[in-house]
Amino acid sequence: MASTEEYLGCPEDLGDLPHPLEEVDQPPSMGTAGNEVVKDSSTHEGRQVIDEEDETNCPGKHYPKSDADEIERKWVRRYIKQLGEYSDIYNEIMAREDDDDTPFPPHPLKVFPHATAKCILGDSNCYHRVYKTHDTSATSSALGYCTPKEMLQFFSVCLSSSLASYPISVYGIFAVRDELDPRRNCIFNCSRDDAVTIEKQDSFVLPLCSPCRGMYVRDRALLEADLWIKEGGKGSVDKQLLSAYAEIDIRAEYNYMLHVRIPSDDCNLDIKCMALTRSVETVIQVYAKVDHPCHVRFTAFSTCYDDYEILIFDGKLFGNEKLFQHVVTVKASEKLDVLLKVGQSLFQWTFQDEHVGAVCAPDDSIFAYGQFFVRVLFAPKDYQRNPSTTFRHPSIGSS
Repeated sequence: MASTEEYLGCPEDLGDLPHPLEEVDQPPSMGTAGNEVVKDSSTHEGRQVIDEEDETNCPGKHYPKSDADEIERKWVRRYIKQLGEYSDIYNEIMAREDDDDTPFPPHPLKVFPHATAKCILGDSNCYHRVYKTHDTSATSSALGYCTPKEMLQFFSVCLSSSLASYPISVYGIFAVRDELDPRRNCIFNCSRDDAVTIEKQDSFVLPLCSPCRGMYVRDRALLEADLWIKEGGKGSVDKQLLSAYAEIDIRAEYNYMLHVRIPSDDCNLDIKCMALTRSVETVIQVYAKVDHPCHVRFTAFSTCYDDYEILIFDGKLFGNEKLFQHVVTVKASEKLDVLLKVGQSLFQWTFQDEHVGAVCAPDDSIFAYGQFFVRVLFAPKDYQRNPSTTFRHPSIGSS
């Protein structure tokens, strides 16, 4: 089988693109590195194996068992109230006779309390133990499947807060803990030094990063939010904006947009995502080099979510080479479009699983702006299990 460079017929520069499991332009993890849980320490040298029975951050042991029923009742009542408020708004919109295209509200997710009855009673099925919330390390990027599975794709995470004082600087993490491996798979990860600024009291779309691997989910997954407000100079006491674990249940919710909310007293986190059947992890790798300062925007679309874009990169480039990659979910055998907007021009690459190279690519007019190379790998993880084999269905395009 030909090498990827032979597929490309492009300059040797593209041969320096990283393997899809390498870290590229990823922000530092907010978790505690070094406590990575692995099933087989013999194959992961240097990583610490955690004894799951001995180590847990479940706070249930600090509550008397007599409190279990009351805590459960309060939690259920709170969730039922949120569902009732959602239902009232939904029914009001449905009852309107005028066609004003009013959007439906986001559906409230089941946000777990600090401790549930299962936590207090020592049940091994409490969410802390099931999702191993004591482990704040990142999931391994080498995990994944080479065959189509049920997967999640996130499009946006929007923060709205009732805080009176603006602007505010927000940092922290938003992560998914899925059924393949419950360690954190971050899609928002900003350190305190790289906090994002919210200028006014309005909804603010958090800048999402690439997950380190695809998110696999048949029934449910745990969403973890740990967001902070940067209060001032060095040594100041920051304020926690949101700390929550929320479970997303996607049974019978496949193949259409889910608009859900993590509610709290100080803010709401509104999330748009899709649970897709028969999908594969897809790695988009981009190399860019421009001769003149310009604003560059890379986005991705697929035929299974044409109306929603996945932002890959949006910023200014000049001179130095830029190399980055983004992991997305694509339904098996469907097309993936990678769009580049530079200046007033728009360029497009189209890829499809089981096709080698780009189905279509930009013409030579793109060279007026610089050098841009795009490579796409569909379901490459079987390569990791057997390095002597080639990628499954590599699709590579260049211009």
